Amino acid sequence: MNEEFEYLSDEELQKLIDETESAGLLQAPPDFEASVMKRINQDESKTSEESNNTISFEEKKKQYARFRFQVCMAMAAAILFLLVAPFLAANENFVAIKEAAATTQLEKKNDNTKYISNIFGSHVISDTISNTGFNMED
Repeated sequence: MNEEFEYLSDEELQKLIDETESAGLLQAPPDFEASVMKRINQDESKTSEESNNTISFEEKKKQYARFRFQVCMAMAAAILFLLVAPFLAANENFVAIKEAAATTQLEKKNDNTKYISNIFGSHVISDTISNTGFNMED
């Protein structure tokens, strides 16, 4: 063999060729032809079933048009939201609703800490947990 590349030398290659030619051809398994024909028939039956289940070109066009419409509506909604959001943030009613929601969340948080104080009583630990805002719902 060649040291640089792992190729066979000319003598080794000739020896391999001679051995291959003298050994003859290998015999195929006895059921090889039957298995090949069976696969061909199965493939033909699958293609005929698939041709019955295929969607027509018109149906594909309708599905594509429906998909395009959905994408366009989603883009329009996103653009509308980007245009309207700054005006909503500046609206006084929106700010009032936002503050009311924040107050409600703070009250729920305080209710949870009162629950801890009721369990532990008025101790340093329960007061610390109440002040740090330990949440029982997590």
